[in-house]
Amino acid sequence: MPVAKKDVAATGPATGARSFDSPGDTSRDLPKMDNAVKSARRVFDVLEFFEEHQRAASAIEVAAALKFPQSSTSALMRTMTAFGYLHYDTSRRTYIPTPRISMLGHWLSPALFTRGRLINLMDELSEKTGETIMLAVRNGLSAQYIHIIQAKLPMRLHVKAGTLRPLAHSGSGYALLSAYPDKEVRRLVRLINDNEPRPDRQIDIKALLLELKKVRAKGHAFSLGMVTPGAGVVAMNLPPIAESNEPLVLCVAGLNDALMVQEAELADLMRKAIQFHLAD
Repeated sequence: MPVAKKDVAATGPATGARSFDSPGDTSRDLPKMDNAVKSARRVFDVLEFFEEHQRAASAIEVAAALKFPQSSTSALMRTMTAFGYLHYDTSRRTYIPTPRISMLGHWLSPALFTRGRLINLMDELSEKTGETIMLAVRNGLSAQYIHIIQAKLPMRLHVKAGTLRPLAHSGSGYALLSAYPDKEVRRLVRLINDNEPRPDRQIDIKALLLELKKVRAKGHAFSLGMVTPGAGVVAMNLPPIAESNEPLVLCVAGLNDALMVQEAELADLMRKAIQFHLAD
């Protein structure tokens, strides 16, 4: 499997891995950030850089990857080191998170931070598809990706952990909403529309409810180019599990051409993997 590799070859020989970046925070219910909030946000961006790359890195490398000023990135990482969250290797001039980071959230949901069932499930799908594998939860009026395994294909979609998607206008959001009764969906859409001043971005509740009916019938949501032009997602609700108090959605994301061919195959693969790893 996957068909995606054939599609990539058909477009021409790849001279190296090319990353197709997905837009980051696309939800419009976030507060505007002042300088203090931006500084705090950069701390989490640094930690998510290490979560994604899982190796030591220099301040110069981190600054370049995150498009931050080098001087302020160096100062920030020195501060994080002083507080015990990063370790600095003086001989190599690189940083790496300390075990203190892994302990911060361990008490909330141990299986999300260890090699538990959810991670094993995502690892299997990553190996079998080569595509981007994401775990999403609802965060207010958004869907948010809380854990991501990046794609391994030469042409691949790249999404950062923490990325937000509009709850009523994304594949992951559709999957999350499909688990709610229509009455609750209507309430959430009213809140979304109340926070959206532009008439052209208002959610049509009738059209949304029809779409959610299709999602429930198929057992998964499927979207192409809804948030990221040229890319889409197959999203499926996970059964309630002890590892999380919140509903979770599993997503396989990739480029449109591959997903159009693979939708049914990916959905079947996801169902079988979920049954194998999460059956009680």
